[in-house]
Amino acid sequence: MRALQMQAIKKAGQIRAKLKLNMFEPVNIFDACETLGVVVRFVPVSMEGMYVVREDVANPDILISSLRPFARRVYTCGHELGHHVFGHGTRIDGLTDEGASKAVYDDDEYLVDTFAGALLMPVAGIEAAFKKRGWNIRNATPIQFFTIASIFGTGYRTLITHCRVNGLINDLKATGLQKKAPGEMLKELIGPNAVKSHFKIIDENAEVAVVDLETGGYIFLPENTVIEGDHLSKLKKANVGDVFIAVKPGVIRAVAGTKGFFIRIQNAGYNGLAEYRHLED
Repeated sequence: MRALQMQAIKKAGQIRAKLKLNMFEPVNIFDACETLGVVVRFVPVSMEGMYVVREDVANPDILISSLRPFARRVYTCGHELGHHVFGHGTRIDGLTDEGASKAVYDDDEYLVDTFAGALLMPVAGIEAAFKKRGWNIRNATPIQFFTIASIFGTGYRTLITHCRVNGLINDLKATGLQKKAPGEMLKELIGPNAVKSHFKIIDENAEVAVVDLETGGYIFLPENTVIEGDHLSKLKKANVGDVFIAVKPGVIRAVAGTKGFFIRIQNAGYNGLAEYRHLED
């Protein structure tokens, strides 16, 4: 397994270099696939994802289930991209819990899972993100872990599993973090009437170019962040920043202090080509 792990990490580094990203920058996996010539489509099918190679079509397809949790789709896309970069041919990946191992788990699946983790959550980048905020990863809180997961665009539990597998936290710490569900955190931050939905926490230390959301999802932004357009509706102040809810699809700009970035909102349950997911109509 060690040889496969090193092969996956090396390939992830090569892909990051091809995308002109260092080991500390978040990668938007859907944009990355577009740059690499892989077509990503969201489909309403009960599966995780599928990598499809056809002789009559130049570019391969990645199919991602729009029925799965928002952040889970990111990791699934990274997994399917792994099948592409390692030349595995057409693959179908069935449903699994977030961060869980599959019942049938061969070397190829281990290879692409490790590749996805290294591409989306490089260890150096994760460690630097915690250190930058003065947080000790070994005793970090669930909210702190959720913040780092938000910045790297991955799921909360996926980040916990990744940190445990790579020795950044031990099993006891991982188990403790897993006991805290994102839904519980959202209610603690907004109140008991919070509607269960995907949410992200983008703090003042975040170095992000784009943040993806879907309608009905929440985003916490640093206090006094300037938002263009009416795609987000401000709800209240929370102890981790001002909270907004995404009310309609589109691409808007946000400026927090001296940092500007784009927030791209897609319709909840969007089906179609990934490159069009943020179109307003």
